[in-house]
Amino acid sequence: MAKKGKVSSQEMGLNIGLVVGRFLLNIEDIHYGYWPNGGEATMQNFARAQENHSKLIMDHIPEEVKSILDVGSGSGNLALKLWNKDYTVDCVIPSEFLGKQIQAKLGDSSKIHICGFEQMLPTRNYDLILFSESFQYVKMEESLQKAAEMISPGGYLLICDFFRRNVPGKSPMGGGHCWQKFQDTISTHFRQVTDLDISQETAPTIRLLAQFNSEVLAPGAEMVGAYLKDNYPFLTAILQWKFKKRIQKIGRKYISGEVNEESFKKFKTYHLLLYRHI
Repeated sequence: MAKKGKVSSQEMGLNIGLVVGRFLLNIEDIHYGYWPNGGEATMQNFARAQENHSKLIMDHIPEEVKSILDVGSGSGNLALKLWNKDYTVDCVIPSEFLGKQIQAKLGDSSKIHICGFEQMLPTRNYDLILFSESFQYVKMEESLQKAAEMISPGGYLLICDFFRRNVPGKSPMGGGHCWQKFQDTISTHFRQVTDLDISQETAPTIRLLAQFNSEVLAPGAEMVGAYLKDNYPFLTAILQWKFKKRIQKIGRKYISGEVNEESFKKFKTYHLLLYRHI
């Protein structure tokens, strides 16, 4: 596995997400849950919802596909499921920590590239390139061009991720490429096979996040803040001054309640997309 450079905040967030998910929820996946048919969203059935999400992706892989490049593979849980279905699977992940998790699951059966997709040096072509909630992190035009060059003739591109809707206002939740720009750009290289809008079925994940923020994160932050102010008032004042903008941003995003299911549905659109190389 190749070495990587400076650790990004996105990479650190994924690493922490895996550790916390393992401890609290006994989950290995780092992605949204999928609740079809109006299923109730609770922390207790979150692992099941993530299984549904993985199954949805695998159900949309065309029969003729044999080799897959999993971009942004998380801890390798989906890659392992694909490998168990007799696919040849290689992985791309910018985190050395997560790369080791993938290696432990797949051993020498998978080539693991520790880098961003844009920096990956192609060594072969694939029948399908998969972005499962990793497309939002790549440079859109550059990555679509690279995917087109790495997919075998007649091969496929599968994206399962959310995009930004073109609506008035500012979303309290970041991330996602512009939906309209994406549609305009991808038609240059690929022909659409499937467009499944699953915004309604994935939005309950944000409801759980909002519940966690209000019932756990906000009270915890308030208690820690009070303790630091009482015991280390001078240091606390310096930190609040030094990181004022960042603290305010975190407060707006995670503690204010602005990130919720309704805002997600207003500003984001989540799709499973299958394209064939032109």
